[in-house]
Amino acid sequence: MSEITGFEQVPSHLWQYAQHQDFLADAAQETKRFLTELALDASIDVHLVEARPKTLASYMVKSEKAKDDGTPKYTDPAAQIHDCVAARVIVYTTRARNDLADLIVSRCEFRERQNPGDTKHNGYDSEHIVISGIKDADVHWRFGALVKFLGKYQGLEIQVRSVAGHAWAEYEHDIRYKSGAYQELTPEDKGRVDQYFVEAGGMRRYMDEIFDRIEELLRPQDVGDAAPTDEPVIRVGEPSPEALDPTPLDVNTLSELIAERFPRDEPGDLPSLVVFVEQLAALGVTTIGQLEAALSNLDEGQIARLMDYPTDTTRVRKLDDELLAVFLDRYVEAAEETDRRQLLRLRLRRVRGRFAIYSLEGLDGTQRPVAAARAVRDLVKLVAEREGTAATTIRGAVGTNQSDVTPGWFPKKVETSAGPVYVATNLSRSYAETLMCELVSRIPGSGVRVKRAGDLLFEAPPENSVADSA
Repeated sequence: MSEITGFEQVPSHLWQYAQHQDFLADAAQETKRFLTELALDASIDVHLVEARPKTLASYMVKSEKAKDDGTPKYTDPAAQIHDCVAARVIVYTTRARNDLADLIVSRCEFRERQNPGDTKHNGYDSEHIVISGIKDADVHWRFGALVKFLGKYQGLEIQVRSVAGHAWAEYEHDIRYKSGAYQELTPEDKGRVDQYFVEAGGMRRYMDEIFDRIEELLRPQDVGDAAPTDEPVIRVGEPSPEALDPTPLDVNTLSELIAERFPRDEPGDLPSLVVFVEQLAALGVTTIGQLEAALSNLDEGQIARLMDYPTDTTRVRKLDDELLAVFLDRYVEAAEETDRRQLLRLRLRRVRGRFAIYSLEGLDGTQRPVAAARAVRDLVKLVAEREGTAATTIRGAVGTNQSDVTPGWFPKKVETSAGPVYVATNLSRSYAETLMCELVSRIPGSGVRVKRAGDLLFEAPPENSVADSA
């Protein structure tokens, strides 16, 4: 019988890592879910989310790496190796990449954020973030394995890339680090391949730029063309405000409303309704009737189409986005939590300006697109300054005194060179267009034209048309 005279002791960090394989797999799955939900909450389009634990063999090789002087690269591998679980998110544009990276560092404690391409200058472009914790303790219970992992391993690396940046990086890595053919090339030919990758990096940058331009056309970031934040998009034309349902708005009545509004969808995070009620109260919406009036300008499914949800969406999320579409920046600012305001601002791009579709042409060129109520006020000002304030009067909607406007229609004072005029702001689109038509008819010869989404809607009559009709 042979005698065992000795054995090689397994380092503690390798033994621990071997025991954690199932736990690491769970942490990877929760990392993927965390990143997927984060992107979905912000309406950031994602091509791919992947997360995986480093294999034991790979971990062992990395932990044994040495520096150029022969000393160990990692003196404490368990604390210093940050890709034991690693994640990668591929988005379509660099704008989306930056948005998601900003979200990650705002939601997580992080040890490092860098883009290695900033120093390599070879075409590589990817955000690298090492997170060490999730800030919101209220969600820890939903990501138990991930939170436990971050407590044990001190860091988790997340890469965020555009599709163009990912294509470049994947091919470059396969050629330079995995290809035996590349290793067999002469130094001169390797230099040529390297130069080709630099040139491909230039084309990658151009592709990213083009994709960002497309994104900007679809969902503009520039708020310069956005409707003013004081524009209510509330339909209170008919019935009158006095006929609105006076039922107080609370969590229970709001839950009933969204169940009727979205009967085929799952309820969603019902505790969020408390937040909605508070935000609506800050906007002066405190009854079911007022909320129904605010939402009545939206066609069924209109906002869902604009948001382009990648998966089935809950009633709560759909209502949140509809309120965002109606109240725009005011809804964002009414949110108390900074994290929520950040998410709402990102989602706002998908609906911003969709109701600001009216523009006026005439005396001072073409105005930027505005909402219906603002277009009415602009026309009132034109009429007053051209024909006098008396010429602006329209029963119940426009008058020289605040009392001339129907109670509950939220009159807004418009300053003109001829004096102040009061104009209703709670207008249905159809009634607002009726007012536009009437106001334009009162400034013959002005050349003023009203366009809706680029199409001519109304045009001031010629100067002699009034005399001819007389």
